[in-house]
Amino acid sequence: MDLKAFLEIEHKYGLTEERLDGFAYWTFFRRDLVVEITRQVDHGGEGYVYPSRSKIQQTLARLGTIKYALLFGRLPKGKTDLLILNGERRKWSGSYYECLYTDRIALQYPGSVVLERPYFQGHFRPVETKGLVYTDPIEIKTMVYWYSRQLLHKKQIAEIRERMRSNIQKPLDEICKAYQIEYNIDQILDRMVCGYYVYRVKRKEFGKILDRIHPKVILEVVGYNIDCMIVNELAVARHIPTIELQHGATGAEHIAYNYYAGTQVEQFPQYYFAFSQFWIDSAAYPLPPDRLREIGFPYLEERAKAVKSRVDKAFPHQIIFISQPKIGEMMSEMAVKLNELIDKEQYRIVYKLHPGEYERWRERYSKLAASDIEVIDNNVVDLYELFAASEYQIGGYGSTATFEGLVFGLKTYIMKEGASPMLVDLCEKGIARFFDTAQDLYRLITSDSVSLGQGNGFWKENALENMKREIDSIMSHTGSKV
Repeated sequence: MDLKAFLEIEHKYGLTEERLDGFAYWTFFRRDLVVEITRQVDHGGEGYVYPSRSKIQQTLARLGTIKYALLFGRLPKGKTDLLILNGERRKWSGSYYECLYTDRIALQYPGSVVLERPYFQGHFRPVETKGLVYTDPIEIKTMVYWYSRQLLHKKQIAEIRERMRSNIQKPLDEICKAYQIEYNIDQILDRMVCGYYVYRVKRKEFGKILDRIHPKVILEVVGYNIDCMIVNELAVARHIPTIELQHGATGAEHIAYNYYAGTQVEQFPQYYFAFSQFWIDSAAYPLPPDRLREIGFPYLEERAKAVKSRVDKAFPHQIIFISQPKIGEMMSEMAVKLNELIDKEQYRIVYKLHPGEYERWRERYSKLAASDIEVIDNNVVDLYELFAASEYQIGGYGSTATFEGLVFGLKTYIMKEGASPMLVDLCEKGIARFFDTAQDLYRLITSDSVSLGQGNGFWKENALENMKREIDSIMSHTGSKV
């Protein structure tokens, strides 16, 4: 979805400056709104498939939250140089689960405190992360506060809702007109009102943490998560630098990383560490150029080198499909059709689901489930090992994994419908080729007309060293206004 009209209307009405009792409700939930609008504009699927749980499973999950809070929710004593808000969607690494983005840098700063929010009311274990603290105690307090308000303060909730409605109804109507869609404002108001109460509790609790451990620098993953946004806001008042590590594709269509020129956003991190200059140039970040640093991706750099040296291509020609929820139905059917065309003695298809597709994929992609295609529906199988064993990759929409596959020299084909501008750019540069149908893809693969993928330019080298150098530099200036 082209964000130009959205950003102009947002700026026209000063929506990023909107506050209700200090809560920047528009800024916190603009991404949720754009996700819903994009679904209508692009006619795409769900961005994420959430677990379907019975009442018993929900009860057990809540009991699990209490368990995690009691066992792993206590902060260590004393100050720390580095506070990390890691990525909760860990990946299996042979004998434990790791955070791909922060575990390596945490080892460079002994005594770091690592905060981890729940992943669907749970956590991946076992882990080897030192100084790990789960934020489940904060989740419990937030949940109790919100539920009690719903029971005892219905009039207050209604008043807050109407105040929000009166401020955003007109600009939202204008946004809907610009994109020629119909949208029920109650959908976003539900989230904003809940967010108002979540914000009140979490701001207080995260403030306590910052005042207790006095970090010199805060490092975070997924800066548009509400916890990170609250911490970013708190850090500004305390003159603590905040840094977000890139975790996925950004680009001109990702609303979390695009603002109208000149917009200042307290909820955005004060520095952004990108994979390379390519990603810095791809979005309109609300930061001055000197706050955007090209770093690289330590995990990719380390693992790709290790995997390439030990993984052999076990099949003559392996084809890996990189799926995403938005295009999963279309791509899965494409894989099934291609599977009917290929010579099974020469070609083998592996279908890698996005973590947001793991839930209920068999019912959502029934044709894929009924086929003999190998489907990877977990975080245990190493994506890079799949890349190393493959010759071709099939991507679409805007997956970062497609760019990672280029590091392994994969011949790359992009499903044209719904492709992001960055993937379009790959095809225009001759690094990848578009296809429309399974027959088109079959002809491209069997004619072998694409040169090896080129990973240079998307990932800066010596990533861990770059990251530590930049953090040390920023840390040395802690205490001055940022």
